[in-house]
Amino acid sequence: MLHFAPAEFDARADRLRAEMAARGLDALLLFAPESHYWLTGYDTFGYCFFQCLVVTPERMALVTRSADLRQAQLTSTLDDIRVWKDAAGADPSADLWAMLEGFGLSGRRLGWETDTHGLTMANGRRVEARLSGRAQLVEASDLVPALRLVKSPAEIALVREAARIADA
Repeated sequence: MLHFAPAEFDARADRLRAEMAARGLDALLLFAPESHYWLTGYDTFGYCFFQCLVVTPERMALVTRSADLRQAQLTSTLDDIRVWKDAAGADPSADLWAMLEGFGLSGRRLGWETDTHGLTMANGRRVEARLSGRAQLVEASDLVPALRLVKSPAEIALVREAARIADA
């Protein structure tokens, strides 16, 4: 169940895509669970595992573990959810790259969130190594948090209702 109407999430995606365009980004790789939640409603229990929400001007797609598939389906606006196999020695950066390549992002400028507990150093290194020479990674950890600072009327109404309930 979504905590906002789909139009709210669409407006957030529009704001994000406008900022991506202003920065010259062809896609954005979001690893922060709070970014996933703000943009799609996806409320995960697997915040410490590899999950990447890819945003392009045309689409959004999530790469996650099979254990998080149902949660992503039930709590988000996402239609395109890809699963990487969580097994000993698994390297989810390969699944991420396969998706990015399928989206035509080879050789493109990709923003990525690195300032998050949602991307371990080991996985960050795997992504960086996998994309080296295949795409240009640009630090973009500040992008979604800056957008989250400005609250929409729907967000303000929800906060007011929460305050009313707390007061009661």
